[in-house]
Amino acid sequence: MNSFLKQFTFALLLILSFSVQANAHPWGGLVIDNEGNIYFTFICPIEDDNNHYACVWKISASNKMQHILKAKSSPSDIILTRNLKREVFAAERSGRSPNYNNKLWLIDKTQNQLLIPSTSNQDQFHIQSLAINNKKEIYFSKEGSLNFRDSLSKVSTFIDERFGPIGLTAWGPNEELYFMADDDIYIYDGNQFKLLISDLKKRNPEDLPFSGANIFFDMIVDKNRNVYLAYYGNREIIRITPDGNAKSILKSEKPWSPHGIDIFEGEVYVLESTFGGGEWWKFWEEDPGIIPRVRKITSNGKVDSVYSYKK
Repeated sequence: MNSFLKQFTFALLLILSFSVQANAHPWGGLVIDNEGNIYFTFICPIEDDNNHYACVWKISASNKMQHILKAKSSPSDIILTRNLKREVFAAERSGRSPNYNNKLWLIDKTQNQLLIPSTSNQDQFHIQSLAINNKKEIYFSKEGSLNFRDSLSKVSTFIDERFGPIGLTAWGPNEELYFMADDDIYIYDGNQFKLLISDLKKRNPEDLPFSGANIFFDMIVDKNRNVYLAYYGNREIIRITPDGNAKSILKSEKPWSPHGIDIFEGEVYVLESTFGGGEWWKFWEEDPGIIPRVRKITSNGKVDSVYSYKK
């Protein structure tokens, strides 16, 4: 395969990996548990050009790196989410469309718990975006609808297709459900839907990582109801106030782009990665390659490095 086709194929995988809406990819997502441990999803080190496996990595409070979950099949994807108690969940998808196999893990301190065994029934569980509450009840999106799966595994439609494709979900401080449909953000407070902001996506981003990558990858809400978005398509973190004002608060310099975000003790943590221009599938290598790093925006606005891969 020539160099151009290799890079084009990689870009296509990056964009189409999760869904036709392309709001996530195998190494997107960052969450922090109640002890300050950081978890992020990223591609596992590549053993051959024909397979890629998604992994979950943990950075402990003492800054030690640990691999804690690896998908069993290739190609595979994993997205991370947490509830308001900061319990961490990993949703794994493997196989190819339309016969994906989906499963859900609870990331535990001693042993990961399989909450939903592998299923190819997309109506019962589908990995596009997830929100899990403190009762471990699950909201999952499938194209334009958001479905609710209760503690008895009964699934019902929570939101129909009136809003358009739902790509991102997040909890507000009182379990208000925030969701992004197309590039608009809505809030459901238990009684009604409220539009927070519209038309967030730039039509021609000045800092697009590559053609077709104009996408949002992650969303989180802080205790004051500010919304934070990892805007991969313009290499930036956007903060949206409760009255709907948007502002860029972090810019990732080339070749980095953000695709995971969480907030812990008033500080914003961001997962970024490079888009390498070198050999095919050259992951976890510094120059050139595709590698992860984690930075944080402190409460006084300073940007600090938390983790950067060193070969």
